[in-house]
Amino acid sequence: MAATCQIDVLEKRIESLEALVFGNADKDALYPKCIDNLSNIQSKVFAATAGRKKIPKAYERLSDLRSYLDPSYTEELTTSDDTKAEIILAEADFLREQAARLEKMQSMEELFDSEHIKAAPKLAGKLHELSQLQIKQQDQASQFNDEARSCLEAYNSIVTLLSKQFIQWDEILTKAEIAAKPRKSMD
Repeated sequence: MAATCQIDVLEKRIESLEALVFGNADKDALYPKCIDNLSNIQSKVFAATAGRKKIPKAYERLSDLRSYLDPSYTEELTTSDDTKAEIILAEADFLREQAARLEKMQSMEELFDSEHIKAAPKLAGKLHELSQLQIKQQDQASQFNDEARSCLEAYNSIVTLLSKQFIQWDEILTKAEIAAKPRKSMD
């Protein structure tokens, strides 16, 4: 019974180590390499620590060291329960707001898991093509704007020149009419 309990504890420790080492990676593909590397490291560590009495004692206290280095441990020492309650009450509105956002996200989970969202990475190429087309069309529109502006400027200058010419002709015609009227009255 004690042996199976120890095996279970050992298996749990191995699983936690695998989770730390491999994360989400395919451990079956990387496992042989890791075993070799860990074996080499272990032999180097044993060779480096052989004959030193303080190092095994430090290994025994690693779990204590981890707990002391944990930020929650110092928080437990420095923050009383009343202070923690006050902090929580002071942040109550923020916590309610975050809870509402989380509930909204959970209600929208079906939308995030929809086929449309899952297909988004597949459509990235088409989106890139469309963005390139839009950039090209923006460049063309800018070019058309420039051409239209230059045509309008040319039109305005022609109209201005024609207006000046008509004014000159009107002045000449008016002078000619004025000059012609007195001659008719003399006849």
